[in-house]
Amino acid sequence: MKKVFLIACIASASVFFSHDVLAQEGVRNRVGFFLGAAGGDVDQVGIGGIGEFKVAPKVTISPQLTFYFPEDSRGVDVNFFELNVNANYYFYNHDIFEFYGLGGLNYTRVKVDNDNNGNDYTDGEMGLNIGAGINFEIGKNFIPFSELRLTLGEFDQAVISAGLKFNLN
Repeated sequence: MKKVFLIACIASASVFFSHDVLAQEGVRNRVGFFLGAAGGDVDQVGIGGIGEFKVAPKVTISPQLTFYFPEDSRGVDVNFFELNVNANYYFYNHDIFEFYGLGGLNYTRVKVDNDNNGNDYTDGEMGLNIGAGINFEIGKNFIPFSELRLTLGEFDQAVISAGLKFNLN
C-alpha cells in the first residue's frame, strides 16, 4: 500500500511540475528590486532584491535579500540585513490585480559596532514570516508590487515594501 501511495504522489507531482501545465496557466518567473521599511526591534529603511519562481499554478517560491541602510547614532553603528524564503499562494487574479498570501522563513543578522566602549555585538536569528502582497500587472514586462510582512522570532518586525518585478519568460 505504501508503494502505491508513493507512486501516486510522484505521478501527481510530475503533473504539477510539468512545464506544459505551468505554461498553460500563464505562469511567469520574475526578478526585481524593492525599497522596504522595517519597524519593530530595529527601525530602518533598506533596499533589496526579490525573485519569484512558479512551482505550481497558484504557488511561487520567493527568495528575498534586504540590506538596510546603516544607522550611526553617537558612536554606535548598526548594520542589519535579512534573508527571506517565502512561499506565495495566489488566491485572486483579476484584471490587473494579483493578490497573494505569503509564509516562510527569515534569517536576520544585526551587527553593532560601539566606538564608545568597544563592546561590539553580532547576532543572527531565524524567524517565521507571514504576510500578503499585491502585484499590479500594468506593464507587459514589468509589474509594480507591494508587500506587508510580519516576522516572528527573536527580531520581531513588520516590513512594508514596494518595488518592481520583471518577467523572465
